[in-house]
Amino acid sequence: MTRGMTKKQVPKQRKSIIEQALLISERVQLEDVRLIDCHCHQEPIAAEGKKTAHIKHSTQVHANKNTGYVAVIPKFQLQAFTESQSSKPIISIDASFLLTYKLKDFDGLTKKGFVAFGDMNGVYNAWPYWREFVQNTIARMGLPTLTIPVFRIASSKESPSASK
Repeated sequence: MTRGMTKKQVPKQRKSIIEQALLISERVQLEDVRLIDCHCHQEPIAAEGKKTAHIKHSTQVHANKNTGYVAVIPKFQLQAFTESQSSKPIISIDASFLLTYKLKDFDGLTKKGFVAFGDMNGVYNAWPYWREFVQNTIARMGLPTLTIPVFRIASSKESPSASK
């Protein structure tokens, strides 16, 4: 019998980071969500043909024990391509949000835990705002609807592709 991980098993190191993020998520209260930066662009041919879209995200986290606040800045990027235009995106939408959390107790929390919290909870909490932003922006750009998938916590910083 070989010893390997099944799909449901989580490596010890990853489990430890998730546990650190959970310590923070149990103690915080989301107080504010703001759009702080955005950009969109479409090529003249953007409304034509079948498209595939890819979404990437990154986060920044700033924890301040003195004020009791944690700021998470998730940045999202959507790029859509056609079959004939696979090297250069014909649609791009970028947006960054500022999520402000109140945290009363910083005891036992680590920098790695705050980073994991931002990558998981911060992105998860901002995802509905991102989906709504993309849907409205696509409509304002005069393009056919685009459905952003639900957010799934994964080991990668690349999210599932959007459907068109």
